[in-house]
Amino acid sequence: MTNVLALDSSSIVTTVAVLNEEKLLAEYIENNKQSHSEKMMVIIKQMLEDLELTVQDLDVIAVAKGPGSFTGIRIGMACAQGLAHALNKPMIGVNTLDGLAYNLMGNNDLICPVINAQRQELYTSLYCSNDAALERMWDYKLIKVDALVRELLNLNHKILILGDGVPIVKKALAEVPAENIVIASSVFAMPRASSIAAVALEEYAKGNAQDCFSIKPFYIRKSNAEEKRDGDHGAKS
Repeated sequence: MTNVLALDSSSIVTTVAVLNEEKLLAEYIENNKQSHSEKMMVIIKQMLEDLELTVQDLDVIAVAKGPGSFTGIRIGMACAQGLAHALNKPMIGVNTLDGLAYNLMGNNDLICPVINAQRQELYTSLYCSNDAALERMWDYKLIKVDALVRELLNLNHKILILGDGVPIVKKALAEVPAENIVIASSVFAMPRASSIAAVALEEYAKGNAQDCFSIKPFYIRKSNAEEKRDGDHGAKS
């Protein structure tokens, strides 16, 4: 039996789960305020105690590697890498968009997770669920909300939207008729560590685990500080 510990702090949500091939053993979700650095290790410790497991009972550490909040991604990555290194356990990084899409696994409609990237932009991709497997149809991308709505309107298929970018998508949809674009229930909208764990378990079975130092964050866009630095350098040259 393979026990996966999964963490996701790539958004305002703090979520931790332990899952194996048989069942979801435990999951913690807090959708309140961003306090990942204060809570993550405390949650993990309490969850393992409640399950009567030790860290040695874990086989692989999984983490949402982004895109999302730059700070949240770094906290989750540091926590997961620290655990994996200390325990000498393999690690799997899961794209946050893949994890969100997995929330609607088994659905016959297209799935479009959207993460608010600020500036009226979204991190997104498009998925379909085939034979109990999730297939990504688009590359991961950063796109203006109006441009995304136009692309989705051109698809001759019902599309389910989920994620913390839903509010700005709703505003854009208020200005155009879009019968094929449906907002998924809020129950499925937030990141879930159980979905990160499920994706990671599939990757682990394929032999795709890595050592902790090989997993890198996936940001898509540079941080505000990096963009400012690059702009300042450009102005001086």
